[in-house]
Amino acid sequence: MKAAQLVKFKQDYEINEVPVPKVGDHDLLVKIGAAGYCHTDYQVWEGVYESPLPIIPSHEPVGTIIAVGPKVEKWKVGQRVGVGFIRHQCHDCTGCKVNDDIRWCDNKELGGLKNDGGIAEYMIGDDENVVLLPDSLSFEQAAPLMCAGATVYNGILATGLKPGQPIGIVGIGGLGTLGVQFAKALGYRVVAIDNRPEGRDLATAMSLKADLVVDYNDEGALKKIKDFAGDGGLPGIVVSTDSVPASAWSLKTLRPHGVCVPLGLPVAGFEFDAFLTVFQALTIKGSLVASMAQIRDMLDVVDKFGIRSHLTTIPLEKVSGIAQMYMDPHLKGRLVVKLAS
Repeated sequence: MKAAQLVKFKQDYEINEVPVPKVGDHDLLVKIGAAGYCHTDYQVWEGVYESPLPIIPSHEPVGTIIAVGPKVEKWKVGQRVGVGFIRHQCHDCTGCKVNDDIRWCDNKELGGLKNDGGIAEYMIGDDENVVLLPDSLSFEQAAPLMCAGATVYNGILATGLKPGQPIGIVGIGGLGTLGVQFAKALGYRVVAIDNRPEGRDLATAMSLKADLVVDYNDEGALKKIKDFAGDGGLPGIVVSTDSVPASAWSLKTLRPHGVCVPLGLPVAGFEFDAFLTVFQALTIKGSLVASMAQIRDMLDVVDKFGIRSHLTTIPLEKVSGIAQMYMDPHLKGRLVVKLAS
């Protein structure tokens, strides 16, 4: 099969012929329809995760089941699925015994990060960690939901806010565009914050629009946000960028006891004001990708409200320079590699 491979860190991907992966007892062989490319994929390209090379990139794959393992019961050939990038839970380690959740398994595989991912003609899926796609979703639209969507959806839930409350979304890119729409669909009043005109445009480009759009560099940004939120500021904010200054600044938008959920992964780490955090009794809360149950809920919301990403789609044959495309400051929305219809 044809697949993109990262052979050397910080070098263009190569398109190579590689063996079709073997199907284990509880595996699905999925013909990939589309696969997204996100910031974590870029960090893999940089070498941040010290991934074994060569490796097939992308942890946002979707496609059609073409074969199932001998012990697979609930899936069948022909179904359209999203493939969870965390697979093969051991059910025996401390993480599994304490949490019973593949996300905390000590022995899990990470497609696209430590194990082969989805920019290939075929990929292995774990029968416990795939999800059925709504018929209304194209593969291209479904792909970003498997990480970008699942991450920002879970981040919104992690704020613990109630419908009707105001929420901030910082960084209106691949995650933030979906985040604005999810937050509106879930009943929140939404302020979208971005220093790029491309991001601010996306905040009102979809049918579910932000109620307020603010330029992070605007001297009056904080006043606009606090006037919009009332009660001294936002009760919660989700930061969908790895910008360290933006994450630090986001705390200034919050009222006492406010919650900040940073989703970006800056290699240098975060820098949060200790005095602001303590004297305002703020919570800074980590949030990983959603569980499969939450992803199923998310897809129901996507289907009901017609939530969509702004996409730049490229074929497998042109994927070699996708890392450079991703870092274009004028990129809008999400990069997706199309592999099959």
